[in-house]
Amino acid sequence: MIDNVEKYSVWLYCTLGLSCFFLLIFQKTPGLSLTLGTATPMLLVPFVVVISCFLREWTGFFFGLFCGIGMDVFLAGSRCFNTIAMILVGTLAGLLYHYIFNRNIKSVIIGSIIFSFGFCFARWLYLCVFTGDSSAFLMLIRYEIPSALYTAIFIIPFYYFIRWLTKRHLVH
Repeated sequence: MIDNVEKYSVWLYCTLGLSCFFLLIFQKTPGLSLTLGTATPMLLVPFVVVISCFLREWTGFFFGLFCGIGMDVFLAGSRCFNTIAMILVGTLAGLLYHYIFNRNIKSVIIGSIIFSFGFCFARWLYLCVFTGDSSAFLMLIRYEIPSALYTAIFIIPFYYFIRWLTKRHLVH
């Protein structure tokens, strides 16, 4: 049986873990906001998508788990939503890029748009619609859709960064 799974050094996972930690801290630090108007990017969503793209579904699951837990720690009232959503993002992205899509920039951008809109739409359903917020539709139009578009843009630098890291830490 041929084993054609890429093997990476431990330093790759340490670097990606530290990058996730710094992205989380950067995203939640009040003075370092990347907000444009009403759009606020969720930096960890495209980061986990690209990690899952290159390192497959189990790595995406675990990075989604830890990033989701980190997001839930900093966000009051989410009741484990981010953990469950990020696990789904990491696992589904890993499965899709392993079995269906290519790992080129075009398919990763399309995947990022899909996962960003899916995450923001699920967040809107969970935090606005299911709680009975009377301004839920306005929240979708003003906050969630611009945030999903803004989040999807960050896939490009993350793609090239993680592709460079995976090529550098490949064990032959």
